[in-house]
Amino acid sequence: MKKFMIALAFASLGTVAVNAQRTVALNPFWNNWFIQAGVDMSLANPAYTSHWAGEVFPNGKSFGVNLAVGKWFSPEIALRGKVQWENGIIDSDHQNRNRPHRNNGLKWVPSHDGGGYAQVSADALLNLSNIICGYSETRFWNFIPFAGAGFFRAFDIRQYTPSLRTGIENTFRLGKRANIYLDLTYQWTTSYLTNNYGHSPHEATDPARHNGIFTMELGATFNLGKTNWDRAYSQAEIDALLKEKDNRIAELEAELNRLRAENAKLQQELAKLRDQLKNQPAPPEPIVRVIGSAATSVFFEKNSTAIDSEKDLVNLQAVAAVAKANNNKVVVTGSADSATGTTEINQRLSEGRANVVADKLVEYGVPRANISTVYKGGVLEVEPYNLNRRAVVELK
Repeated sequence: MKKFMIALAFASLGTVAVNAQRTVALNPFWNNWFIQAGVDMSLANPAYTSHWAGEVFPNGKSFGVNLAVGKWFSPEIALRGKVQWENGIIDSDHQNRNRPHRNNGLKWVPSHDGGGYAQVSADALLNLSNIICGYSETRFWNFIPFAGAGFFRAFDIRQYTPSLRTGIENTFRLGKRANIYLDLTYQWTTSYLTNNYGHSPHEATDPARHNGIFTMELGATFNLGKTNWDRAYSQAEIDALLKEKDNRIAELEAELNRLRAENAKLQQELAKLRDQLKNQPAPPEPIVRVIGSAATSVFFEKNSTAIDSEKDLVNLQAVAAVAKANNNKVVVTGSADSATGTTEINQRLSEGRANVVADKLVEYGVPRANISTVYKGGVLEVEPYNLNRRAVVELK
């Protein structure tokens, strides 16, 4: 036991060293809790006998149930509280010759009629797999030594007795929330658990006369809250990230200063251009000259006086501006295509189209007195024939 505790102390120091360069961040208190439930078989090696567990098996065995609650404080270290109940108590009535011996005369073996015995204990667990191989959330098998202390309560003799325990827990991953575990435990307690076998209390607490119990336990572990550990950065990594951030900020500041200088230069050039424009004489008024007999066409939809495209009005506005500026006479000639419609319909369409364009010219500022209209009816002046659905505007 002493050697085991020394080894555990050195392993703990190693864990502290690992934590100094930790690769995971510690989680809040309510994360990484777990619950365990299992069944066990125990073999007793009582005080004041020459029997060992191998000699008393199978007659010296008992069975029990276990329930535990614990928390991992890091991927390497956990604490666990545990309750164990076995299916009988020590048969201490070894001097009663009228009472038949059970279990082939092995009087320390638990018996059902006595109520059994219970143990409450606390363990410290050390995950050697994470210490040696590094933390892995998906590792299938973890090797976890543990050590702890507690006390037994034998219900038949109403006796409490302290205990020390050590063992190895093996966990096998089923998923994020569940594992199978197999615990192999050896426990030491005083011979009070066997009601001293007629010996004095001094003899009962003699370390050379302890009770030993070997237990094999199989059960399931259920993980609560957050189960994994997030990556943490070392101080060297943090320093490197901060340096990279500072370098990036310096680059951005240099680029900003360059753009400010360029903007200032452009502002100076703009100011010079403004000064030059102020000193230039005003441009002369444009001289509008009439282009003799320039013609513009406005096209219409089939069998309609609706203008086919608003684009035609752009040219019409230009013609109106010239006519208004120079007080020109304007002739609007309406027509329809002779390939469709009757003579009467085409005549009516040509009149309507000429009048629509004349109204637009008035809208654009040309006096009505300066506008005359001509109606050609159905014609075939241009190809294809649909282009004859128009009104032609000419300046005179």
